[in-house]
Amino acid sequence: MTELTAQNLSFAYQTTPLFSGINFHLKSGQIHCILGPNGVGKSTLLNCLAGAYQPTDGQIKLDQHALTSLTPTQRARKIAYVPQMSSERTPVSFSLRDYVLLGRAPYLGLLAAPSKKDIAKADQLLDRFGLSERADNSYSAVSGGQQQLASIVRALLQEPALIIFDEPTSALDVANQVRVLKLIRQLAHAGYGIVLTTHDPNQALLLNDQVSTLAQNGQWHSGTAAELLTSDHLSQVYQLPLRVLELPDSHQKTCIVDQTTFTTI
Repeated sequence: MTELTAQNLSFAYQTTPLFSGINFHLKSGQIHCILGPNGVGKSTLLNCLAGAYQPTDGQIKLDQHALTSLTPTQRARKIAYVPQMSSERTPVSFSLRDYVLLGRAPYLGLLAAPSKKDIAKADQLLDRFGLSERADNSYSAVSGGQQQLASIVRALLQEPALIIFDEPTSALDVANQVRVLKLIRQLAHAGYGIVLTTHDPNQALLLNDQVSTLAQNGQWHSGTAAELLTSDHLSQVYQLPLRVLELPDSHQKTCIVDQTTFTTI
């Protein structure tokens, strides 16, 4: 069992506070969705949890060890980070296969090359994600959605205990969004701990596990999906009238914008 915890976490850019007093907990087999509007610090929080950023205050522990006490290699063998896709093309000259094989770096010595076993596993995962025909293409030449899927493959090759996703479906069409959400549930069932940010409350409803919300005023709330994914709470977080409804046929919950707030222009 691997656990990642944060206590009284705060972060500021120079003198401008971004968030403060955040408590967070993630363990193996758990999915933790973080929701909130743009600009409140969700991506910065993930970078702190991954060890890329140093928080202004508070402490992060990985299995009772301070995250700052671990080497980058030690962290990389426990935590994989899948960043948010940029709208700009990424100038990477590697082939797609070589790009995903970077996930094996924490296990390789200086100047060592991936083994045949590493390459075979990379090809197996590329095929699983429908990328095998693009394996020899330049990473920068494939679509943004394919780059996103390749980043997930790279994280899986890292063989971590925990995976941090920053908006993992942002560059994907609807079919691939569902595919990635199903994968996230499968990974949790296989024992991985997953934390992800998303702008879509419906994704958190589908995953139906742990949820945290970070509002524009800095308020942080954590709980189960049933506790936090309510009309009142989501409306407060997004400062927009939202309604969480249960569909009569499937009893599935969905979040919609309350159309009574629209007026005809």
